[in-house]
Amino acid sequence: MRAKEALEISRKVAEEVRKEVKKLAGKSDADLFIEIGKNGTPTKKIDKVAESKAIEILREYDVTILSEEAGIIGDSEIIVALDPVDGTFNAVRGIPIYSISMNFSKGNKILNSFFGYVMNLATGDEYYADRRAYKNEERIEVGNREDIECNAIVYYPWKKLPFRRIRIFGSASLEICFVAEGTMDCFIDVREKNGKGFLRCFDVSASIYIAKNAGAVITDPEGRGIENKKISMEERFRLVIANEKLHKKIIKAL
Repeated sequence: MRAKEALEISRKVAEEVRKEVKKLAGKSDADLFIEIGKNGTPTKKIDKVAESKAIEILREYDVTILSEEAGIIGDSEIIVALDPVDGTFNAVRGIPIYSISMNFSKGNKILNSFFGYVMNLATGDEYYADRRAYKNEERIEVGNREDIECNAIVYYPWKKLPFRRIRIFGSASLEICFVAEGTMDCFIDVREKNGKGFLRCFDVSASIYIAKNAGAVITDPEGRGIENKKISMEERFRLVIANEKLHKKIIKAL
């Protein structure tokens, strides 16, 4: 599979999921508990509806699907890490920051990724990358801010940090794309439990690929690379994402 085909598939999936999600977003039914997903967290109705539509379409293609609620489907060498609704809290309440995220890889490590796609399901804005990163078909790049008094997304500040502003929007895939396009200067997630982070591959692998191809440096909070992180249900991520010069200062500050 080539990146061009992955883009066509992603757009088809995203547009159909968006139609289904728009029927529920901001309505009380969206928040109905359905089941515990394969990732061990509660599945809301809006998640289930979105995932069912996405899987229905993806199963038309020769891919293995790794999804937040359904787990692993298929045995193709092409893996699609799918998060049908990233930002369920926002979607349920009608806050227009929630997305669908799809990462395509030829293998089960982050370094095997070859295409990433994220759409804001509320606005229709799409971000994607093959060897370059785009928003709505226009090239994007990370910002060039070097001053650590910058505009940061941080989950969650555990000590006083020297940033100018700290924001949390509630959809990691979109937040990393905000850094990729230069709207925000960095994305940081230092959360840890039992030696692992909180972010999963279907949450962030697509936007990591987009940010990388927009010129971002991506490591964990200790400055270690993430290329060998697995695309699996069990993997977890802690992240620092920024341009090269700012990234070094952030690691030092942390």
